[in-house]
Amino acid sequence: HGVIALRPAMAARKSGTIALVASVAGYSGLPTAAAYGMTKAGVINMVESMKLEAEADGIDMRVVNPGFIKTQLTDKNDFPMPFLMEPDAAAKRMVDGLTRSRRFEIAFPTRFALILKLMRMLPYGLYFRLTRGTVPKD
Repeated sequence: HGVIALRPAMAARKSGTIALVASVAGYSGLPTAAAYGMTKAGVINMVESMKLEAEADGIDMRVVNPGFIKTQLTDKNDFPMPFLMEPDAAAKRMVDGLTRSRRFEIAFPTRFALILKLMRMLPYGLYFRLTRGTVPKD
């Protein structure tokens, strides 16, 4: 709803940037992240889908895909969180990505994003073998 509300005014002046925050968890299905990952994948897909039509109206569509950031929510996680970032560091990466580059996607930490992007290109059999070890035991 927010994007729909912003677009007419930006299109009228033929300028503006809309950046939506998703997550590297949206790249592929991960154990214990079905609902979270699905919503982030949906945001990524929406921004990808809207980018070209928004560009025709002079609007820059961008997506921010952070990894794990230390928050009250991640404090509740009972699994390892690779490359966990402090909120200030994550905010700096987001602001720097939006102001210092024109890239469609701002993803960080870079190594974690690259690992997950490479994993989504694997055949499912290999992907599931690699992620099977991350399933929590009761």
